[in-house]
Amino acid sequence: MTGMSLLAAALLCCGQVQWAHPAGLVTAETVSEVRERVATLDWAAAMVASRKETLRPWVETPSAELARVFPKTRGNVYHNFSCPADRHRLEFDPFEPDTYTCSSCGTAYLADTDAGIYPEGDRYHGTMRDGWECMFYQQAGSVAATLGLLAKLEPDPSPHTARGIEILMLYAQTIEGLKTDVSEDPERSRILTYHREGDNKILNDLACAYELLRDAMTPEQRARFQTAVLERMLNDIMLEPEYRYNHNNIYQWYRTVLQTALCLEREDLIDWSFGYGPYSPEALPEHVSIQRIIETHFKPDGAFWELCSGYHLYPMHSFCEIAVLTHNLSRMDPARFPPARYDLTQPDSPGGQAIKNALEWFVSMAMPDRSMPVMGDSTISRADMADYFITAEVGYRFFDVLAVGDYARLRENKRSWDALLYGAPRIVQHELPYTSSFLSSGWVSLRNEWQGNRVWAGLNALIRGGGHQHADRLTLVTYAHGELLALEKATPYNESTTRMFGRMTPSHTTVTVDRVSSTAGHDLKPEDTPVVAHFFPARAAKFAKLHGDRLYAQCSVYRRSVAIVEDVLVDCFDVQGGATHDWMAHHAGPAPVLSMETAGAPFEPAEWLYNGTERVRRGAGDAPWDARWTVNGVTSRLTMLPAAQTEVFALETYPTDNAFITENDPPCQTLCVRRNQDAPFVAVWDAWKEVPNLTAVTPGNAPKSVKVDTQSNVYYMVFGGEAAFPDGVTVATDGVFGLYRTSGAVMFAGGTFAAVSAPEGALRVYSDGPASVSAECADGVATLEVSGNIQYDTWGGVDHYREPPSVEVALEGTLWKVERTVRRAP
Repeated sequence: MTGMSLLAAALLCCGQVQWAHPAGLVTAETVSEVRERVATLDWAAAMVASRKETLRPWVETPSAELARVFPKTRGNVYHNFSCPADRHRLEFDPFEPDTYTCSSCGTAYLADTDAGIYPEGDRYHGTMRDGWECMFYQQAGSVAATLGLLAKLEPDPSPHTARGIEILMLYAQTIEGLKTDVSEDPERSRILTYHREGDNKILNDLACAYELLRDAMTPEQRARFQTAVLERMLNDIMLEPEYRYNHNNIYQWYRTVLQTALCLEREDLIDWSFGYGPYSPEALPEHVSIQRIIETHFKPDGAFWELCSGYHLYPMHSFCEIAVLTHNLSRMDPARFPPARYDLTQPDSPGGQAIKNALEWFVSMAMPDRSMPVMGDSTISRADMADYFITAEVGYRFFDVLAVGDYARLRENKRSWDALLYGAPRIVQHELPYTSSFLSSGWVSLRNEWQGNRVWAGLNALIRGGGHQHADRLTLVTYAHGELLALEKATPYNESTTRMFGRMTPSHTTVTVDRVSSTAGHDLKPEDTPVVAHFFPARAAKFAKLHGDRLYAQCSVYRRSVAIVEDVLVDCFDVQGGATHDWMAHHAGPAPVLSMETAGAPFEPAEWLYNGTERVRRGAGDAPWDARWTVNGVTSRLTMLPAAQTEVFALETYPTDNAFITENDPPCQTLCVRRNQDAPFVAVWDAWKEVPNLTAVTPGNAPKSVKVDTQSNVYYMVFGGEAAFPDGVTVATDGVFGLYRTSGAVMFAGGTFAAVSAPEGALRVYSDGPASVSAECADGVATLEVSGNIQYDTWGGVDHYREPPSVEVALEGTLWKVERTVRRAP
């Protein structure tokens, strides 16, 4: 019995449904909205005109030629449609099925060329033609849906109507000629492409197209298309008696099932998707329905359980489509599909809250431009919600998450086709708070604004998630003056060795011990998972400390502390254990200029240079040194404190966004600082456009101490313990971090005191129990911030302050003249 038959057998009558067509993602109300926008909004009118021009070849190509190029065989994964020489995607022309040209190097290939990405015997092995067919099937379905909408906007007869119907019937003809490739694993079954993931997008587009074109089709055409395409693909590819999947594709599967169910007027499939009635948890306890997804797929802070930033946006893209679809479903028949149970855009519903929190999670991670360097797998090194445009459009319009739509290009009306269908008519700029974030799933974003420069540092201690995670814990990414500086690279999917290496520790801005990758995130045991031990973003300094002591069995300490003062970031990485410590930094921009002398040298392990170059520069020395990069007019500087037995290697590794180096894909600049002993790595990061704010960096007499001079202040920092500085200042703390700013600030984290001795006087700030305390003094008033190890948790776009410890804080000494003391409220 097929999946569809099993579901039909379980159907319970729920009364007559008031069906309306078109239904699903695009309804008659949607069409009316689009028509009004085209008439009143320049961006909408221009978009429709541009889309008509883009689709002109699809409309004007003779029917015989369209039938000739329309594939009759099954394709394979689109990765196969890429150039073997440089792994750029080939130029896709739907009307040229026999020869393909690389957009980067200009090489032409015949269709039967082995793509060379997957070995023979792999299910994804194929020729370039296999990749072309996959892309054709996926594009032609989208074209048909667009033609259907254009037809609705025009008086009959419309050439868009006729061609849209013609494409639908060519799909029917092709599918009728193909047997289903049935797999023991149902999600691997396929008709047109590589498995359910590929075929489901096509079915969704075809279902949307059918809804828009059905009134213009003959009864015979409708019957044939419903049977040959919608029912066939639904039964053979999409449906099972129950879904037991938790991975990210289940969102787009449910979107497609719901859209197709509306075409076929199948209310049973709507309830099956939601997990209601005969498909409830009581009846089908293992069925991962939409209801179950809402309850189980998201962490308390809003993170999708896989905990990979790219594979957070990927399911959310389809989840937002489901939200729009269910909104339209409830409006179609609110009696049968009441909004409280079915409409996921309802803000007070569990589904609405889950979607809103998930959108806010990404924004809480993101850089000031609201893009995010990818954590885990992704074919691009950074992304934002405007790249996954439905999240931006739907989040802004339906969930009032202003930050997800407030991107400059969207405000400037560089919108997507989906904005025309689902988005707000206009997106306006909003003043949003710029505070640091602590996400309980293991991410910290430290944020500080200094003289208009929004500085950001991202720190990764993500808990175990899914298979798209990397061995990348305690990595650091940085942003200043509108530029991503220290970064994470993409993970190319069309070159297997680079994909494998890109997931390993040395491909990230963290420390590799003994030249071996640490445990990948998805393999972490609970007791080995790193933690955010301290998060105290006080006014004097934004501070966080991450512990990953069990990431390497040979290490007793593996910890990173970061503090931001003004526009300067101080980074202390403490590693104890193991023979070799490699501190890695992957950076935007061309080759760095190093202050130390360098010479060409070999580098081991050689595999770390895979798909990079053999140009290696090596330096060594026992004095402070710096490296400088220039990124789009921004000078980025890394100043590192000295330690014995230090080697510095300037490397060129595989590109940021491609597997191979090309003219447009230069190698990524990678700095490797190697030590064969346990001295901590203390680095100071700053950046400027014209004049640096940072004027001097001076080590203290303790390994984890540094003095930082800026244009307006002097800061003394110790990452635990006591240190004396050459100018006669001593700073001590029993906490994990202590700071003294000469213009009236003392701070400690995770301890009971910070003590300062200076030529001008002494000061001791202390509490009667463990705490994190920041004290600032101005005009005789000492203002205190008091926190526990974690000052607040961020979820739902809001910082939820934890109850601070019940401690008394006192100040004593001659350095400050304090007339009264006040505590700053959260």
